[in-house]
Amino acid sequence: MSEERNAGFGTLLVIGQFTAIAGLLLGGSWLLPWWAWVTFALGLLVFLLAATSLGVNNFTAMPVPREGNTLSKKGIYRFVRHPMYLSVLLCGAGVALGAPTIWRWMALGLALIVLLVKIGYEERRLTAKHPEYPELMRGVARLVPGVW
Repeated sequence: MSEERNAGFGTLLVIGQFTAIAGLLLGGSWLLPWWAWVTFALGLLVFLLAATSLGVNNFTAMPVPREGNTLSKKGIYRFVRHPMYLSVLLCGAGVALGAPTIWRWMALGLALIVLLVKIGYEERRLTAKHPEYPELMRGVARLVPGVW
């Protein structure tokens, strides 16, 4: 795949991700049961832990490493390679299960598919830029500790 097509596919993944997030946020009521709020809050906590562990030069929505980025294995990144994607899915599950609508179910499905594809795409880019990435990440879950 050419660099131009690579960049276009990465952009398409980001558009898909934010479309899914919009569907989750706007796709139904916010009158959620307590357990859905706990799930949503856990997603926000995971996001905050990821944002503070990652470092400013590594933060990007694009699935391509920024110029001058470094690999992070501190904070929550010791346990999960992609905690920001996990946070999207936790928040999304909270609203989709807590106040379900067909739009939210479709948005959650879209988010899951897009983020799984984005993980593979991003990890290939990280490995190309940092050949030590696979070895450094050995034993660190991609998305859910103890599962995958």
